[in-house]
Amino acid sequence: MEPSKEFDELFEEMKHVERSNEARRNTWLAIKERMEKKKSRIFPAILALAAIAIASFFLFTNMIPAETEQTAQPLTNEEVIMAVIEKEYNGPDMELERLLRAWFELQSKTPTKNQDEYNKLLQSKESTDYTNYFYKSFGDYFTKDMMEQAISTVMVFKYNSQLIDSNLDMQLEKVQITQDKDHPTIYRATVEVSLTNDKDQKIFHTLKEEYIFSKTEPGKIGRYNLMLATDGKHLYDIIPNFDAYFNNRKPVIDVSFDSICFNGRTGSNQINGCTTDTVQINEIMESINDLPIQEVTEEESSWRAELLSQRNSYQIYLTNEANQEKTLYTVTLYDDGKLVYAPGLDMGITGDITIGSHRDVYKKVIQMLQTFKEVD
Repeated sequence: MEPSKEFDELFEEMKHVERSNEARRNTWLAIKERMEKKKSRIFPAILALAAIAIASFFLFTNMIPAETEQTAQPLTNEEVIMAVIEKEYNGPDMELERLLRAWFELQSKTPTKNQDEYNKLLQSKESTDYTNYFYKSFGDYFTKDMMEQAISTVMVFKYNSQLIDSNLDMQLEKVQITQDKDHPTIYRATVEVSLTNDKDQKIFHTLKEEYIFSKTEPGKIGRYNLMLATDGKHLYDIIPNFDAYFNNRKPVIDVSFDSICFNGRTGSNQINGCTTDTVQINEIMESINDLPIQEVTEEESSWRAELLSQRNSYQIYLTNEANQEKTLYTVTLYDDGKLVYAPGLDMGITGDITIGSHRDVYKKVIQMLQTFKEVD
């Protein structure tokens, strides 16, 4: 079955998927409780955005504004894609933020004791204005099912809260759109954006997206996939860590060492080893020295400490000839692709942590360590 047809059938099935009112309300209340705490992270804001949209949309689909009448000359598929990209990658959208805050403020001032009271709150002007803004912005370009999915999974306006919290502007720089020669309903776009802070410092990022147009609703996107960035990084990581990326911050291992030892855990197997081979040491250090890093938070440190005995992880200890019994630096590698750097024998828990996931580096370094592991 070709991809486009398969997706169309999937959308048809999705129309019949429902959630109970109680489940929807519980989801929102859980997110609301988290959002009322002092905001110290980026992602709760994004999750709140998703939860609010889900509640507003699924409980009151009858409030969705009627679809805009098509003009005499409908947009081409390429023009539809460009309209979506221009809306998504120029921001932040302050009108969306205003509507979100108004809707959230209303909920904060209006406690609800049961589902009926909450349903009435969803009929408020603040709720409908917020939900309708998504349809005003993207409703002409997506099928109904795709629009529903885009809202519930935060596929549109997905960077808005991050940009505002990080005080960054995002601008669309370049777009290249190509049509799949074997599947004419599939289009892929290479998108270059710039991020600029209040000091007029700027970095660029290139990513790829995929759009599959519906066969039953010509001119409307039936599937929207955000693909991996061309450099393996993701805007979700770059936006909150703008300074680290702009300054290209790297691990500060400013000690002289001539030996590496390690302990590793793979499943139930424990392995270890040491080497003084300069070639082996340099290969390992070259693999990890260019990774951008940030200071690890206390919360992440605590979480990583618990993971150490539960997940596959490796700890590399750096020493030198003059201090054979003293570890000068510890690097911990986790199987989720994160590396943690710490001076001394600190179990690699406190210090600096890599920005983003680097599973390829994890696998590469583990293979190097395996070459000098001790054999029973």
